[in-house]
Amino acid sequence: MPSAPDPLVTLRRHAAAAPWSGRELVALADRLLTAAGRPPERPMSLRTLHFYVASEVIQPPHGRGAGAGWGYPHLVELLASRVRQAAGERLESIAERRRNATLGDLEVAVATALAVALPAPAPPDPPVPAAPDDIEEWREFAPARGVVLRLASGHPLLDDPRRLAALLDGLAREAAPPTRES
Repeated sequence: MPSAPDPLVTLRRHAAAAPWSGRELVALADRLLTAAGRPPERPMSLRTLHFYVASEVIQPPHGRGAGAGWGYPHLVELLASRVRQAAGERLESIAERRRNATLGDLEVAVATALAVALPAPAPPDPPVPAAPDDIEEWREFAPARGVVLRLASGHPLLDDPRRLAALLDGLAREAAPPTRES
């Protein structure tokens, strides 16, 4: 008899579909919660997502405006916050927990809470046949205003969401305008 899939492995498979727009991120989180038997009282809105960022419940997206991208760490933070909020925890406490936890800690908490029926991601689209002149496909990330990271499809960073998120976070920090110290 085959064993049930490891919920942590199943959760991590969603990383391959990142980055998402804000709307895609909240819709995915709501779908995962619903499929795991924990449907939200009402669908999450983009406005709520932005409030969560302002309240430091989840970290800000990579980039700003239309180029903003939400990655796998954002999905995990959003799921963790929704699970904790459904359990009655206040947003201030959830934000503090996020600041003090590693991504791995949050992944384990989410996988444990949603282990009953965490759905696997949809299978990827079939690969597009290469054009006769072998033009490569690119993935672009905008970690900060005026900064774009362009990676060729198949680049190893695209298979390692933690390293990619760390790189994007570092680029965003380095590209931020200097702060004046009083």
